[in-house]
Amino acid sequence: MSVGRNEPCPCGSGKKFKKCCGKVEGSAIHGVMQEELENLQRELIDYAMEHYSHEMKKQFQSLLHTYEVLRKDPQVYLVAFEIWFILTRPVKNGQTILEEFVALRAQSVKRERTRNIFLTWPKVKFTAGTVKAVRENIYEVEDVLSGEKIAIRARRQLPVDGVFVIGGLLPFEKEYTFFMIDFHFEQHMVPKAEKWMASQFEQSEEKSSQAFLAENWLSVLEGIFAIYDERNEVEEQAFDYGELKWEKESQEKTADALLAFLQEEGVEELRQQTAVLLWNLYCQKENPTIRKPEIYTAALYSLFQSYQIIETSYSNSALAARLEVSASSLSKRAKEMEKVLQERLQQGEKAAQK
Repeated sequence: MSVGRNEPCPCGSGKKFKKCCGKVEGSAIHGVMQEELENLQRELIDYAMEHYSHEMKKQFQSLLHTYEVLRKDPQVYLVAFEIWFILTRPVKNGQTILEEFVALRAQSVKRERTRNIFLTWPKVKFTAGTVKAVRENIYEVEDVLSGEKIAIRARRQLPVDGVFVIGGLLPFEKEYTFFMIDFHFEQHMVPKAEKWMASQFEQSEEKSSQAFLAENWLSVLEGIFAIYDERNEVEEQAFDYGELKWEKESQEKTADALLAFLQEEGVEELRQQTAVLLWNLYCQKENPTIRKPEIYTAALYSLFQSYQIIETSYSNSALAARLEVSASSLSKRAKEMEKVLQERLQQGEKAAQK
């Protein structure tokens, strides 16, 4: 159906088409609706604080000592609690705050398409899973408990492919948006988080993964953050640069140069630590005399690429140019180091693939 520019917009906003949806084309209308729905999210939170702050505060305090890990960061615990309480807890006549707010506010939402989405919000969903694909500002999460693939719309494109994500979701036509915020955890957490989630679900004897997540939302977050903290504590305890011994000052300076380059390249901290430890091991075995630290930095970086411990793909010539060394010197040192470190590099390759 063709709509004249001066006719009322079919979205129901009450404005002329040219001043409403006619100003945006195609998928651009999603951005307009998303902004309107985000404003409604803020209104929902304000409504909860205005009408149910006493009930929320009372239950918040009663649960404070139950979740020892979450309460280490009061702001994280508060947000997690608000998501759970607003979306799932009956407060009056068996309705949640979300359901009550939607019933009161829906008729005053001007844009019909936005209103229709808003009316579906009570079909809230919780998810915990791995980001499998990212398309511009939409990313696909595979739920760890149900196996369902869920398309989630974000405000902007996010570099989150492969990470573990958990949050409460509100419908957005065929997609979803997160309510308030989502919690992201690094890719290395995925195997342990998935295993723990599956175990908890099985022990609960709940048949529905949604019922399990909605009822145990805070307990699930407590467990995931505990895994995260445990990993960080192990890493901190396992590595202290001050404990490393160097036979020559030039070897330690090379370690500093290696670390600086890895940080410049955005290599994750655990891989940085692995690189310095391998360099220290090489020095213990070979005790090299070093005139140009950049050659050893380039050689070890090249080996990390070859064994897929890091994801960049410099050619040796490009890497040599980047560090201002000759490609032949780089290749020669890489071969020498590989003979000494091959077993450890293979272990690093296996660990990186987990």
